[in-house]
Amino acid sequence: MILTCGLMAVAHQPLLLVFIIMTATFILEDVATVTTALIASHLAVDATTAVAALVAGTILGDLAVYGIANRAAHVPIVARFLNRDALKPVRDWMGQYALAVVLVARFTPGLRLPVFAAAGSLNIPFRAFSAVIVMSTLVWTPGLYWAAATLGSAGISHLGMFGWVLPAGLITTMAVAPRVVSHIVGRQLHMRGVA
Repeated sequence: MILTCGLMAVAHQPLLLVFIIMTATFILEDVATVTTALIASHLAVDATTAVAALVAGTILGDLAVYGIANRAAHVPIVARFLNRDALKPVRDWMGQYALAVVLVARFTPGLRLPVFAAAGSLNIPFRAFSAVIVMSTLVWTPGLYWAAATLGSAGISHLGMFGWVLPAGLITTMAVAPRVVSHIVGRQLHMRGVA
């Protein structure tokens, strides 16, 4: 709702619009992408500008998570926590499959923050991490934007006065998905004795 109001208020102020879209990706990037796509189809918002702002915000946010986690890993209390024996299986597994896990996390809401923070705290090579982030974001974000814009426009025109149902459903799904995925991953880790 706040994102919607913000976008509508600055639809004709390109620099401010780009800033709001980029900032929204720092909070929930998929929800920001879907919301921006749905709103852009009804406002005078250039799709190219919107997608560029979404991609830039997403990449900056992901790199910031990596960087903050990487720096935090050097704080003594955090370093002691990360070096506990109980976390050794997680560290070993993440070290072995880090780039594949980062790639999967890009396409799985709910995994991004913990995986990108883990990559930073485990000092996964920044070049490799950033390459995976940039390439996967260039596929995921425009694809999600296109899907939301296409489905949103089709749903709104076919559902008439109930056209709000499809966009609301997409946004709700994107907001709830991280909790569901987190629960499933947590249960799998618990079953393996890692958590």
